[in-house]
Amino acid sequence: MGRPGRVGGRGLLSEVNRAPGVMGAPPPRLTGDRAEESAMDSAGQGDPLAVLYRLHHQLRVLSPVLTVAPGRPETNAMLDGLAETVSEAAGLLATAEPEALAALRQGFEYARLGRGNEANSELITAYGRLSVLLRKDTPRRDSANEPTVRWRSRF
Repeated sequence: MGRPGRVGGRGLLSEVNRAPGVMGAPPPRLTGDRAEESAMDSAGQGDPLAVLYRLHHQLRVLSPVLTVAPGRPETNAMLDGLAETVSEAAGLLATAEPEALAALRQGFEYARLGRGNEANSELITAYGRLSVLLRKDTPRRDSANEPTVRWRSRF
């Protein structure tokens, strides 16, 4: 039995590969996750937001895999699956969250160049933007698109 986080064997990567929603299967439906339940019917096709929830799930799974095992064939297969989902969701993202789409495209470019840390950073940015977009309990603020104001020292 392998150690948790170990690449190969029964480590993190093999666990992730067996997880539902990673290699084309729909993500698991958790009983407490009402937003995802309302967006998915039994086939996962009823709501146009279903593709965004699938994308959100793939980003959540792929980020740690990119950290642990960049450049592995399984990781590249997961990136290919993510690229397919992004192409399905491109229209919705271009309208609802163009910054997330830009971050995803930049992340794919970094991944193609072999710059795993930068790719992961862009994918995490896209994940955060999608998280805000898909939250149903608190509506999105008007200031979500404003640039961040950083604290500056007067010293």
